[in-house]
Amino acid sequence: PLAPKGATEMQAVTQAFNQMANSIKRLEQDRNLMTAGISHDLRTPLTRIRLATEMMDEKHDWVKEGIVQDIEDMNDIIDQFIDYARHDREEQREQCNLNQIVEDVVQARHFDDNHTIAQKLTPIPDIALRRIAIKRVLDNLIENAFRYGSDHIEIHTKALFKEKQIVCQIRDFGAGIEPEQLPSLLKPFTQGDSARGSSGSGLGLAIIKRIIDMHHGQVSFTNHPDGGLVVEFRLPM
Repeated sequence: PLAPKGATEMQAVTQAFNQMANSIKRLEQDRNLMTAGISHDLRTPLTRIRLATEMMDEKHDWVKEGIVQDIEDMNDIIDQFIDYARHDREEQREQCNLNQIVEDVVQARHFDDNHTIAQKLTPIPDIALRRIAIKRVLDNLIENAFRYGSDHIEIHTKALFKEKQIVCQIRDFGAGIEPEQLPSLLKPFTQGDSARGSSGSGLGLAIIKRIIDMHHGQVSFTNHPDGGLVVEFRLPM
């Protein structure tokens, strides 16, 4: 809080500022408490359902698999709500190389024989990043490209020194997205992939936008002339 000094008017302004700052702090604390409570209250019955499902007779395995998959989907949606509410503000920035983060994320998927990722990475300088948050961006975009696009995707990186930007593009070779849906993809609770059978909370891309915004960057979506969707994000050097 600021110490109330100076003329009466200035003291009144300082007091109002301090009250506003305290209100914001309380709202932040209430939000964190609420998200933790929501997470607990939703996950507890899901855990009980899963335990009960695991005890089902083997002759009902086909039912069991469906229920377990639905529970996992629900947990993923809960994670997305929590991520969106928390903003990833807790993580500090550190000097990182985006190419190394891309390689780490791709390496973590090396066991997946059904999907391939072509890396076309050009030398780029280190920049200040929230490393875990950017890994989440890449993971989400890669998962979306595989789920709604194609089994083979490409990741490109480059440095635009004149514009002082680092560029990363993830391209799939699927059906793309209807042009009228592109502008609304980054809005919360929007599912722009309806043509490709999308499901979920509609928060994944909104979380990506929030993370890139925190880095003062930009995200864009375009349909490639030869087919497929290209997702591009730019980060300042």
